[in-house]
Amino acid sequence: MARLVASLILAILLLIFASQNMHAVSVRLVFGSPVELPMIMVISGAFVAGFAVATFVHIVQAARRKKSDTDDEDF
Repeated sequence: MARLVASLILAILLLIFASQNMHAVSVRLVFGSPVELPMIMVISGAFVAGFAVATFVHIVQAARRKKSDTDDEDF
């Protein structure tokens, strides 16, 4: 029950944050012309990209650890 309440509070806070960051910003990529996006989309995109990179790094480290553990057992 406490987890549900905490999730609802977090969702409400995220909705308030999103509603406060709806103004358009200009995003300049390496190639092409600038793109106008809502600020919340830019923030969300950065969060998702960071999460993807962190997950990839975690998977690679876990695979290396598992490989080194199996290599140690062969001796």
